[in-house]
Amino acid sequence: MVGEVSGPTRKKVNSQTPQGVRHKYVGVSGLLAQKQRLKHRRAFTDLSQRLETGETRKRGACLRCRMQRIRCYADPNDVHGPCSTCQGVSGPTLAQLPCLRYKISETALFDKGRHPQYIWSQRWKEMKIVEIKEWETSEVRTVELTQDIGNAVYKVNVRQFIPVEGDALERKWTTNGEARSYRCSSWAIVNMKETGQHLMKFVKDHIKTSIEYFIGNSDELLRSTYDMAFEHSEKAAATEERRLLRDALKLWVAIRMESRSERICSEENLGMVPQQFDPVAPNFNQVLVPPVMSAQIELIMTAMVLQPLKKAVLAQLQELIKANRSRSWFTIYLCLFVLLHSCALLTSFENMQAIKYGLQTRYVYAPFIEELHHGSKIMLAYFHYCNKGGYPFATDWTIERNVKQAELNPDQLRFLTKTAQLVEKNSTLFKHIAKESEFEHDFFFVSRLYNTTWQPF
Repeated sequence: MVGEVSGPTRKKVNSQTPQGVRHKYVGVSGLLAQKQRLKHRRAFTDLSQRLETGETRKRGACLRCRMQRIRCYADPNDVHGPCSTCQGVSGPTLAQLPCLRYKISETALFDKGRHPQYIWSQRWKEMKIVEIKEWETSEVRTVELTQDIGNAVYKVNVRQFIPVEGDALERKWTTNGEARSYRCSSWAIVNMKETGQHLMKFVKDHIKTSIEYFIGNSDELLRSTYDMAFEHSEKAAATEERRLLRDALKLWVAIRMESRSERICSEENLGMVPQQFDPVAPNFNQVLVPPVMSAQIELIMTAMVLQPLKKAVLAQLQELIKANRSRSWFTIYLCLFVLLHSCALLTSFENMQAIKYGLQTRYVYAPFIEELHHGSKIMLAYFHYCNKGGYPFATDWTIERNVKQAELNPDQLRFLTKTAQLVEKNSTLFKHIAKESEFEHDFFFVSRLYNTTWQPF
């Protein structure tokens, strides 16, 4: 069995109204006006109202009150239980959704440590760009790196650095219990900020390549939805919807990249030769990336790609949901499908890593999986609340009024009709994976988008 000497060690960042009020549809201009009013909110004239507001901020407003932009009144008999508004909700569908104090901003989408892995270098104590300043020579070379995802390759400019304490100069792993090592030359990325800009563009340019590699034609529902998400990211009528889907897909690509390792694929190999002494190892016949450079790549991807994209996606998603426009649900659905499927892929990867390292647990780092799954509940709760009792995949799209109300074009209509057929075809599978808690299955989380009686699991 092949694995890093350090095993699966991980460093974790601590993540950090009156009844009967009707939900209002608010346009973009309405949102801007509300924001302006919020900036000039008048001082409280009622002390009890001030205290109540303070308590609400501590415990958090529930999803329903947050979406309706109304005060979330606590039940005096159980301040941490369902709020007064949710207790007064009636109706066969909306009343099924419990009082949930969820924020989209709390959604976990990937896992990163406080700093790059110390088995590579201990130069960086946090995920912030700090350039190397001590160089051995002034010579700069360019190397090409690949993760063997299609033909995707990116270039980095490197320079020979002066090693400091904590810098690893060897790649180490174990094969069948025997320690192995590969000596690397001391080259590192010259300009990390510039490289971060190139990596963001690389991610954007290789969305289709990544969909082809990771999704392929393994399942019709998966492939057709990813293809539609990509198409809609280019053709959606609203600029904010195109931007959201583009960023969501870029984030998806970047997260997939985190599960793979780079190798040097250019003629310029920095004086190193392919690893040919361990044919069992996954890196056999590869020119391996120096450890310090790997630490830089992890830092760059986290600080300049993953974190900015996560922040942008969740902020845009929240604004689109708040805007509450009927035509936007299609974009919201595509975005959540991509993010929820990513959750399943990450869960599966953690499970495979646990098996690889011979652990007795289901996952390498269970707390991260718990955060990830909690994030999926948040996304699903907002999706089902936004539907407000309407379930598009059970809707008769042959009725012109339904099509007009949802503002669908012919391609979207055909896509939804086909999706509904595939959901029905897979209904038995969806029920099985839910019953057996097969969190690693591609459809465990996305199948809950189609569940008309969804409850947090």
